[in-house]
Amino acid sequence: MAKKVTVSDMPNSVFIDNAGILGKLIKAKRTELGIKLADCAALCGIGINTLSRIENGNANCTLAAVFSVLNGLGIKLTSKELTPASNSSSGSKEWI
Repeated sequence: MAKKVTVSDMPNSVFIDNAGILGKLIKAKRTELGIKLADCAALCGIGINTLSRIENGNANCTLAAVFSVLNGLGIKLTSKELTPASNSSSGSKEWI
């Protein structure tokens, strides 16, 4: 019988400010969807070792690989700076 995917906890953080938190988010989403590491890597077009390094917070992975995983899992990164409403507001702009 095939081994079930164990669901990982979402990171307990307000911001994604380092590779470790992003990796935890990716792993939590993958496991929530019930996708095995090898299947997710194939879906995203990257190697199993690369996906493992991303999920473990290795900061030396390429942005191309990270975005392949984000897109493959349907994770969208957003910022208030990218929304039309905040671009038209007056005052100082804060990077998010």
